Amino acid sequence: MKSFLEWKKHREIPLEYHEQIDAVVENCLSLFRLNEGVETSRYSIEVNYRTTSEEALEGFAKICLGYISAAIKKHGFHTKHVFTEKPLRLLVAARNWDNGEWVGVVSWYAKENCFVISKGFYNKDRKTVRIKNSKRCDGHSAAEINKELFNTMQHVKTLPDEHRDKLKPALMKRGPKR
Repeated sequence: MKSFLEWKKHREIPLEYHEQIDAVVENCLSLFRLNEGVETSRYSIEVNYRTTSEEALEGFAKICLGYISAAIKKHGFHTKHVFTEKPLRLLVAARNWDNGEWVGVVSWYAKENCFVISKGFYNKDRKTVRIKNSKRCDGHSAAEINKELFNTMQHVKTLPDEHRDKLKPALMKRGPKR
């Protein structure tokens, strides 16, 4: 099948119409590029006729965690996505990921098809969270989960951070005292 541009070259079209046809073709191509960009946004998932229900639910969880991240960032919190390993989760910190800081975690558990909100201490060296307590979310939409997470983070902001006893530095002898 020939493209329109090849067809246009071989047809007898008066020269005064070539510029108008080129403008229409360019307009159509720009609309196609716009639609292509919309389809590949960060809030989309790939679904085809081979997609299983587990994959579709995992895609829903990714979209939902993306919306929660955007909403919680508007409240001034810092977020990190962990989509590379199971369970899918979103880490939320009140400050800039300090060691021993309280953080909130929203996780998607595929076996139970639910979100779980946890809170714990952030370890800056290992980049892990030591969970202190967890609870199942009552909400099933991003807005309801965001509301619960925001309330949890407001409570966490008032709690003192985990402070470990630090080693005291060795005193250095600096010569004779006069």
